[in-house]
Amino acid sequence: MTTTQWIILICLTLGTVFFVLRKYVITPFKPTLLKAKQGNADAQYQIGLFYYSGKYTSKDVNQAFSWFDRAAQQGNAKAQNALAGLYNAGQGCTKDAAKAFYWYQTAAQTGDFEARVNLAACYLRGIGTEKNEAKGFELMKKAADDKSPLAQTLTADLYEKGIGIEKNSEQALKYYLLAAEQGEPMAKEKIKKMRSN
Repeated sequence: MTTTQWIILICLTLGTVFFVLRKYVITPFKPTLLKAKQGNADAQYQIGLFYYSGKYTSKDVNQAFSWFDRAAQQGNAKAQNALAGLYNAGQGCTKDAAKAFYWYQTAAQTGDFEARVNLAACYLRGIGTEKNEAKGFELMKKAADDKSPLAQTLTADLYEKGIGIEKNSEQALKYYLLAAEQGEPMAKEKIKKMRSN
């Protein structure tokens, strides 16, 4: 073999070894699990994500639910939102709209954008609470005004359809544009459709 061929072979071998080490040996799962077992809420949330997605471990929604619950009880807003989603879908637990609403509301009180959007959706659809489109719109608009691109897109959609508020295509376009400026793909599509009509 030539020197070039040897170099290529060594690089390929090292690359393969690095890939195997990174995928199967050097993962954040074990150190994160250790922190989670010691009571670290952020680590508990992360372990819940690992189990939910199957990243670095086998997928197990029951384990995900358990870890999200531990972190949620300690006040981790992202875990509270994730736990609410599992209750809403009945994954890793019995479906319970009232508990989903409770955890969305708890997480939303911390200012978590995703939880605020989900809480607004609960009011808009009557999930775990009485349906109240005006309250759902109000919550969604507050999250939109706090610069959440998803909430801006959904607020625009509510203006466009007249849900919880009177129809207003100018306000719809305004919120779609705000969301599009932040790169929200759904807003960009809506703007194209509005401009083509």
